[in-house]
Parts: sequence; C-alpha cells; structure tokens
Amino acid sequence: MTQSSDNALLKRILAGSREACAEFVRDHHAPVYRLLVHLCRDAHLAEDLTQETFLVAWTKIRSFKAASSLSTWLHTIAYRKFIDVCRQGARSKSAQGALDDPQSRGPSPYEAALVNDESRWLYQALDRLPEPERDILVLHYLQGLSYQQMADVLDEPSGTVKWRTSVAIDRLRQELTKRSVK
Repeated sequence: MTQSSDNALLKRILAGSREACAEFVRDHHAPVYRLLVHLCRDAHLAEDLTQETFLVAWTKIRSFKAASSLSTWLHTIAYRKFIDVCRQGARSKSAQGALDDPQSRGPSPYEAALVNDESRWLYQALDRLPEPERDILVLHYLQGLSYQQMADVLDEPSGTVKWRTSVAIDRLRQELTKRSVK
C-alpha cells in the first residue's frame, strides 16, 4: 500500500467504516502472521501474537502518526509482541525444546512446504543462527521489508540494520559451508 492509500484507509477506519476495518485486517493479517510464524516456530503462538498485534493496533489506531506505513507499524507491534514473549519466558516447554534441539522437533509450517534438500539446508542453517541474526534475515528476505522498514521495526539506524544484515548473511554462509563439508 502507498502512503496515500494508507492515509485514506486510516481516515475511513477512524470514521467508523466497518468495510475499512475488514480491509485493514484482510490486507495485513497474512504478512503479520507469516512474520510471527517465522519468528516463533510455533503456529499456535503465532496465531495468539497476531491477535494481540491487531488488538494493540485497534487500541492505538488513533495515535498512529503515519510516520511509517501501516504495514511497518504493524510489523513493529508484532515484533515487539514476539520480543515480550521471549523476555517473559512464556513459550511452552515443547516449543522451547524444539528451538533448542532442531533435530528433535517435527516439521514446522514452513518446513512442511519445502520440497527440496537445498531449501531444507538453508532453513536448517537459518535455525542455527543466533536469534537476532535470524530475525533480521527473516524480516528482510522472508518478509520483504526494506532496510528503512526494518530500521523502523527494530528501532535502530538503517546503517546498523544494513551492517547487521551483512553479518547475518556471512554467518548463514558459514553455516551452509559447514553443511556442505559434512
């Protein structure tokens, strides 16, 4: 969506249009959920956090200043919800165990969709990265956010985000090299 279409949608939402509210959810639900599935590795937790993200959005929609797009704003809320859950240790033991030991877990939603070994190797290498590096690659390459949008979501300068992305790519290359050597 463009900034002008975001503004038009926002005006309609603030005017009480049910159709605008439905359009807002329809346009943004899937990308927010997809981000959270990639971050959480747990579809049920991602569903809960997606609902919480939209709840926060609805309660704060009047304070949205349009300094960024609605999409970036929602991604920021979703990412912060994910960070809050991590900080609170609210993950279930089974989900935490799956994150700690990738060999013991069943296929995640994205693994089930993968059909070739090279893609599986890539996602397994991504899983072995430290969480901050994995998060930055998910935001950029799987969610398609620009460096500026990522900077807004992560509340960091865009130069730092570019550098962190470069470091994460190098680390991912190292993980992939380890796999190819075996």
